[in-house]
Amino acid sequence: MPKAVVISQPRYLPVVNYLQRLKNADLFVFLDNVQRQYLGVENRNLILVNGKKKWLTIPVSSSRLEVIYKAKIAGSEWIEEHKRKIYEAYKKAPYFEPKYIEQYYEGVEDVLKRTNYSYSETIIHLVLNACRIFGFKPNYVRATELGVPQVKGVENLYNILKTVGAEVYISGSNGRAYGVKEFLEKRGIKVLFNDYRHPVYKQFNSEEFVPWLCFFDTLFNVGYEKCKEYIYTELDLFEE
Repeated sequence: MPKAVVISQPRYLPVVNYLQRLKNADLFVFLDNVQRQYLGVENRNLILVNGKKKWLTIPVSSSRLEVIYKAKIAGSEWIEEHKRKIYEAYKKAPYFEPKYIEQYYEGVEDVLKRTNYSYSETIIHLVLNACRIFGFKPNYVRATELGVPQVKGVENLYNILKTVGAEVYISGSNGRAYGVKEFLEKRGIKVLFNDYRHPVYKQFNSEEFVPWLCFFDTLFNVGYEKCKEYIYTELDLFEE
């Protein structure tokens, strides 16, 4: 049974700390049985263009109220557009390697067609491509594969954790605001908070450091080995 479990929605162009959680969790649960986050960071994330943050967004044809596993992506034209924008934004970066862009988007068009433009399947495929770039295969499951009842909030997390036999739930720092610790620990599941300390590095196209960008920003500014080191570093975990 997994000891430490992370639960999170799938993320497009994830930030390095998302990949760090995937690498370090005993089990990572893709939270696909909840309503998708409109204007969140499931289907979009940021790159840095001449010192300014720019969104890259996968277009969605479904309602903003749709549950993640039922949501649909609008077409596939965005793939080449996003690849081009990443290339143009980072081609002068000190560690730029276009092969990583190709590896990240490898097979995504086939997944779109095979799954009838599934939102969750496409984004999870891209997440796993990112993991492969950095040489690891996460232990993961989709929430919809667990057969848990579809309820809201912390109760949904508890049902998932109970089903997978978790001893410890690793929460992001924002879990403190939702009573996660009190609810879960009353039911026998220990809660630890991952307060991520974003590494600061020199960005070739900005005088001041801009955090919380997609992993390509880190990769192309510090290089493969240093970026991999960030991802493989053990999580900073706190009880309060």
